[in-house]
Amino acid sequence: MSNDYKIADEEFWFEPLDDFQLYGKIVVVKISEVDLINENTEGLREKGSVNYGDWEDLGKLLSEDEAALHQKDFEDEQLEDEWIVFLYTDGRYVTCIAG
Repeated sequence: MSNDYKIADEEFWFEPLDDFQLYGKIVVVKISEVDLINENTEGLREKGSVNYGDWEDLGKLLSEDEAALHQKDFEDEQLEDEWIVFLYTDGRYVTCIAG
């Protein structure tokens, strides 16, 4: 999935997002644009979570269109323990980690 918000070092966020992973869940994490630009990991906040594969409930957390895009990217994935953490700023997709 292409990012709605481009950042210079996407990998910087992978380790801090690990703190939000929950097996069997899709977790949406939000951060303000200022904290994102300044790489302030203290600004990360969980917006909510849904069961892995529950794209309908994910649509309630994000939007139906966003959930449908993520579903296209992940529905055929055979993730070992099935978890995803999405990072958003001001309603725009930044990056994700999955396993």
